[in-house]
Amino acid sequence: MITRKQKEESVKMIKDKLGSSDFAVFLNFHGLSVAKASLLRRALRKAEGSYFVAKKTLLGVAAKETGLEIDKAKLEGEIGVATGGKNEDSVLAVAREIANFAKKNKDILKIIGGIWNKAWVDAAEVKKLAAIPSREVLLTQLAFMLSQPVASLARVLNKVGEQKGQN
Repeated sequence: MITRKQKEESVKMIKDKLGSSDFAVFLNFHGLSVAKASLLRRALRKAEGSYFVAKKTLLGVAAKETGLEIDKAKLEGEIGVATGGKNEDSVLAVAREIANFAKKNKDILKIIGGIWNKAWVDAAEVKKLAAIPSREVLLTQLAFMLSQPVASLARVLNKVGEQKGQN
């Protein structure tokens, strides 16, 4: 049994984590070993995120105090929280790490949903965020798409020049 003081410290820690990040994902981690939890923490740390376990009641209190709406009915089983997201790139990186880890550990880790910009998002939205490529990949794709009309025009002009040269 934890004391009231320990509960207050836990609520304060949860409030700090939720309040300092734009993105939080709630995970059901039934059966997650300490070793795998350490792997998840390490992966999230690289993505500028963090992972902690919280009691649902304390999580509800902390969320209420920070002005976040969490549907406690959706929070089933043991709840772990992955937070992160000081900017869009780190939000996507955290979502990607969680989705990859959940995909590798389907029977252990389940994405329940999350909070992004103080609004509830379901598990499907978290997975959609994880599927968005990084900024560098998107810029490369954009540069390729923008260069294609010019390349096509150059090919057409080259063919016209070859045909005129043959006549």
